[in-house]
Amino acid sequence: MAYSKLSTNMYSIMEKGQRQARLFGKQVLVSSVFEIDKTDLPAFFSYKKRMYRGNRFFWSEPGRALTYVGLGSVFTLEANDPENRFQYVDSIWQELAASAVVEGKSSPYTGPILFGGFSFDPYRAQSEKWSDFAHTSFAVPKYMVTAHDGKFYLTSNRLVQADDAVLDDEELAQMLSDLQQLAPLQAEQDTDCPAMKEEIVPSDWMEAVREAALSIREGQLEKVVLARSLMLQGKEAFSSESVLLSLLEEQLNTYVFAIDKENSCFIGATPERLIKHQQQQLLTLSLAGTIGRGGSPTEDEELASFLSNDVKNLHEHKLAVDMIKSAMQELCLQVDAPNAPIIRKLKDIQHLATPISGVIKQGVTLLQAVEALHPTPALGGMPREEAIEAIRRLEHMDRGWYAAPIGWMNTELEGEFAVAIRSALLLEAKAYLFAGCGIVGDSDPLSEYKETALKFRPMLQALRALE
Repeated sequence: MAYSKLSTNMYSIMEKGQRQARLFGKQVLVSSVFEIDKTDLPAFFSYKKRMYRGNRFFWSEPGRALTYVGLGSVFTLEANDPENRFQYVDSIWQELAASAVVEGKSSPYTGPILFGGFSFDPYRAQSEKWSDFAHTSFAVPKYMVTAHDGKFYLTSNRLVQADDAVLDDEELAQMLSDLQQLAPLQAEQDTDCPAMKEEIVPSDWMEAVREAALSIREGQLEKVVLARSLMLQGKEAFSSESVLLSLLEEQLNTYVFAIDKENSCFIGATPERLIKHQQQQLLTLSLAGTIGRGGSPTEDEELASFLSNDVKNLHEHKLAVDMIKSAMQELCLQVDAPNAPIIRKLKDIQHLATPISGVIKQGVTLLQAVEALHPTPALGGMPREEAIEAIRRLEHMDRGWYAAPIGWMNTELEGEFAVAIRSALLLEAKAYLFAGCGIVGDSDPLSEYKETALKFRPMLQALRALE
């Protein structure tokens, strides 16, 4: 687009924004959408890194039909009250979205997008390593590239007051030009493993599993999910860009995400959708029950068959399905789910999975659904409150945003949230990995320990620390 035409367009939309600001008596969100040629998305994530580092996000859904990359922020939203954090974000975003001025929007995936997430447990004391991540944090990026079904778009956002001057948008013009010339991001060639791995004493974690299983056998709980962490100490700072490239290449059937803060980056490849709101549908997934992949097609199918018939895994999966269906029935006019789980195959692991959908009730919002479902029995346990109390007592760590909802919403209040598992927190030359498993009455501590080791594999590989 010629700069003179761009300036005319931006002048026009700024005037509309000023009129809207006068009408509402407050600043309004003004967005312009431009269809662009194909561009390299990881390279855009790394674009002017010194300028935008600490204010970047990346989100790509399984199959990569939809990817967002956001740089900078024109609007940030954090909640102080953990009790009402979902409602607070809902109300503030609805108010901002209602007055937004958007030009050039051609799909629900362009225009202003609010991206962010929540911590797993806002009442848990925050550890120093998670200090960059508030228990509730969202942002509207200054610039966002959307790739959807083979088409690419740039959204430019700003907040406009009634008396704002119409700015000369050389920065936007430069970005539109640069986007067409971005060289594909290349992975670093250094394959040295991190200098050190550190985890809590395995015997301590397995003792927590024994205690949890005993509580379940005594009838205090039905299930609890216990997680543990693994710390990698690198020889130099970990590169979020290199990790991102690896995850995109190796973990195709997952949500790949990166949330970049001032001093750290939370990054991962999660297979688990929490909830999606699309038109009149709510779509969710129960993912509970785990086994590894086989070394041959025959062995792989034998493992899948074992998982499909294993009493312990089927019981764990049924607890999750029953809870999710119950929550969905409160949110939806009707709920549909298959009678038996399917096998969801990932690169290193396979799961029992049950997709669940429903027709949303009038007035129900996406964040109401997030609140109703978080944490599912696959991440917390049952009964929910008793399981969370057991996690606080037994885990001895701050999960931060691990196993918590992260996702996006558009101005029509549609969007999607996933559960942030198979993830790591990158903090300069340290990487903190997290993995958990569901504990029921007959859980074997050593088997559960081995299951968490299996779940560490995707991030260990992305961090070049898989031995």
